[in-house]
Amino acid sequence: MSLSRVSLVAVLMLSMGSSAAFATPTLLPQTVAQTPGDSTSPQPQRRKNRDSFLQELNLTPQQMQQMQAMQARYKPQISQRAQAMRQAKQELASLMSSTTASTSQITAKNQQVEQLAQQIRQLKFESMMAMREIMTPEQRTKFAQLMQQRRQNYQNRAGKRNAQ
Repeated sequence: MSLSRVSLVAVLMLSMGSSAAFATPTLLPQTVAQTPGDSTSPQPQRRKNRDSFLQELNLTPQQMQQMQAMQARYKPQISQRAQAMRQAKQELASLMSSTTASTSQITAKNQQVEQLAQQIRQLKFESMMAMREIMTPEQRTKFAQLMQQRRQNYQNRAGKRNAQ
């Protein structure tokens, strides 16, 4: 996959986001275990899905360049706020487990986390609207269909995990 396609995929994925990214944060540390040599990584499937996604939109070279410009505009802002939110969540978890933190300190930190999450959602929405302006009406329709499919697939996977 060329660098321009990778960049475009990144902006599409960043701007589309996922409701899971904004789920209520857990305040307890979590451990993620990985089995060495685990070959069941979803990366090849994700690449295949992204390639298919781009092909189905049938973007022109000019549209690809415009999408890359949108990525260059929004990605740093989103990344900066996401990093700030991760830090604020860690601080909130620390305050929650502290015996000396006041309710007002915890509340203020939680408000900071919520504000950062809202800023990220707003930036993603703005980038989606900018991308929408680049697409033709047919591409917009196809984009909406693809997004609906992604949401359904995500919900199906989440439902299967919760049922186990």
